[in-house]
Amino acid sequence: MKNRIITYILLGVLGTLPLTSCSDYLDKQPDDQLTLENVFANKTNLERWLSYLYIVMPEFYIYDGPDAIGDELAPSTGWESQGFKAIQYQNGNWTPINPGVVTYWSTYPKAIRQAYTLIKYAHPLPDVSEKEINYMKAECRFFIAYYHAMMVMTYGGVPIIREAAEEISGESLLLKQEPFYDVVDWAANELLEASRQLPASYDEANKYGRITSLICLAMRARLLTFAASDLVNGNPDPEMQAMTNVDGVKIFSTIPKPDHWKRAKDANKLLIEEAEKAGHALYKEYLSDGVTIDPFLSYQNMMMKTYKEGNTEIIFPRTKDNAGWFDDCALPRGAGGLGSLGVTQLLVDDFFMKNGKMPIKGYINNNDMQTVEINEESGYSETGYSTEDDVRPTNWHYAVAGSKATGDSHVVVPKNTFNMYCNREPRFYISVVYNEQYHWGKGKATNFFFNGEDGQPSHDNPSAGYLIRKHVDPTFVHSTNTGTYKSRQGILYRLAEAYLSYAESALEYSIAKGTYNSEKGDIVKYINRIRERAGIPQYGASGLEIPTDPEEMRKLIRRERRVELNCEGGLRWFDLRRWKEAENVLNGKFYGMNMLAEKDNRDDFYKRVSYQTRKFISYWWPIPQDEIDKNPNLKQMPGWMN
Repeated sequence: MKNRIITYILLGVLGTLPLTSCSDYLDKQPDDQLTLENVFANKTNLERWLSYLYIVMPEFYIYDGPDAIGDELAPSTGWESQGFKAIQYQNGNWTPINPGVVTYWSTYPKAIRQAYTLIKYAHPLPDVSEKEINYMKAECRFFIAYYHAMMVMTYGGVPIIREAAEEISGESLLLKQEPFYDVVDWAANELLEASRQLPASYDEANKYGRITSLICLAMRARLLTFAASDLVNGNPDPEMQAMTNVDGVKIFSTIPKPDHWKRAKDANKLLIEEAEKAGHALYKEYLSDGVTIDPFLSYQNMMMKTYKEGNTEIIFPRTKDNAGWFDDCALPRGAGGLGSLGVTQLLVDDFFMKNGKMPIKGYINNNDMQTVEINEESGYSETGYSTEDDVRPTNWHYAVAGSKATGDSHVVVPKNTFNMYCNREPRFYISVVYNEQYHWGKGKATNFFFNGEDGQPSHDNPSAGYLIRKHVDPTFVHSTNTGTYKSRQGILYRLAEAYLSYAESALEYSIAKGTYNSEKGDIVKYINRIRERAGIPQYGASGLEIPTDPEEMRKLIRRERRVELNCEGGLRWFDLRRWKEAENVLNGKFYGMNMLAEKDNRDDFYKRVSYQTRKFISYWWPIPQDEIDKNPNLKQMPGWMN
C-alpha cells in the first residue's frame, strides 16, 4: 500500500492550485506523479502535500458563502437569476441536492485523511530537520481537529475520522455520526494538545501564517463557545431531541449544563492570556499627539495591515486570499465595479450612535412598509438632512473630495446627508457605503436612485440601498487597476473576538451561578476595550451605566459582537444559529431603502420598503445527498429529512 497513489487524497492535491501562502512551500505546484514513497522522501513534495491543508481553509473574501446567508452581507437579489447560490438559499430554494455555499463535507474529510497520512509517514530528511517534521505533524493534528470542529458546528451530527484509510472505498469510509459533544470534546482536546507542540510565533518571516499554538487555542475557544450555546446546550426542540445516529444513539444532549459555559470561559481566558503574553493587542492608530486613538483609521486598517506592519491583533491569518474580485463586486457601477455586494438595513440599524447609544428600539412592519421605534436618548432621526458638516478628530479622509482637514480633524459626514447616517459611530462609516455618499472610486457621490448610474433597473445594484465598505481596499480604483485582482490576507481570527467571546461566556456562566452583579466589572472590561478602540463611550462612564439586569447585558454583548465583527468570515451566521435567533431573523421580509425612487423624488428613496422575503429552513446545513446515498450509516440533519 505504501507505493500506491492514494487517489482520494491526490484528487485534492492535484486538482487545486495553492491560493493560500504562508511560506515559500505553500506556493509550490503539486506534482501529478506523487506516491507515498517519493512524497515523504523529498522536501518539495512533502511541502506540497502539507500545502493542501492550508489551501482548503475557509476563504475570507467570499461573497457566496456563510456571510451572505446571514443578515449582514447582502448580494443583489437580482443575482439569483445568474445562479447565485446564496440568494437561492436565502429564498428557501434549497435541498440536500444543491451544491455550493457551504462545501465542508466534500472537502474537509479529504484534508483530514491527508493530514493523518503525513503524520504516519513523514520523517526527517537531510534538508528537513526533526524539529520541522514535528511542527508539520502538529500542524496536521491542528487541521484534523479544526476541520472536525468546522463540520460539527455546521452539520451537527458528524463522524470522527480517527485514521487515514488506505483504500478509497470499503467499510473504513462508511463512518457513523457520533454524539455532538463526543466530537466537540475530542476536537477540543486535540486542539489543546496541538497547541502544546507549536510555538506562539515563528522567528522566520516566511512562516507567517503557519499554524501556531495561539491559532490552536483560538479555534478551541470558538468551538467551546459554540458548544455552550443555546442551540446545542440542552435544546428542547423536538427535531433535535429525536435526532439519532444509525445505531439509535442520540446526537444531541437533552440536559443543559452550565459547565459548558465554564469551559468556554476558561478557554477564552486562556487564549487572551497567552495572546497578550505573546505581544498581541488590539490594533490602534493615533493622532499626531501619539495619545489620542484615531478610531476610523484603527478600525479600517485593522483589516488591511499585516502583522509585520504592526497589526498584532491578528491571531489567525489566511495570508493570501483573492480579495480583488470581492472589491470589484463592492465598487459601484459608476466606479467601474459590479456594484452588487451590499449590506442589510438590519446591519445599518445596529451600529451605535457616536454617543454610544442604540438608535432603534424596535420595528413596526406593515406589509411592504416598515417604521421604527426610535431610542430618543440616542439622537437618531429618520427625517430630514444635516445642515452642517460633521468634523471629527481623525485622519480618515474619504468622506469628501480632497482632505478638507483642519489639523487632525476631517469631515466624516458632509452637510445635506440624510439624517439616518449622521452622528453614527466610526465603525459605521468604515463598514457601509450609503446613497449620495462621496465614493473614492468614482470621485463623486453614489447614485443608487432608480435609473441612477449605480442603481436599478440593472440587476447589478445593492438591493437594500447599501454597498459594503468594510475590508474593501480603500485605495482600489477600478479605472487604474491593472487587470490583476489583488491578493491580500484574510483574518480568520483576531483578538477582538476573544474579548467578546470571553465577555459572553463569563456572563452566561455568571447567570447560571447567580453571580452576575459581583462579576459584571470583569465582563464589561473586555467590551470597553473594544469600544475604546471604536471611539465611542464605554459602559460605566459618559452616562452609559453598566446594566444591573443580566438580560440587558446579554443584549449589549450580542450587539457589540454584531457590530465589531460584522461581515467577517461567516461569524454572524454561526452566532445567529448558536443563539437560536436565526428562525426569527432569517425568516420573513427584509427591508431597505426604496430603490425604485428616482432622484427627483429624493425623500421617497429614504423610506423603508420590503425588497425580499426570506425562508429559513434549518439550523443545520444539509449533508449532501450523494454522501447519504454512498454511506448508509449517515442520517440527514433536522429540517432536511423527508
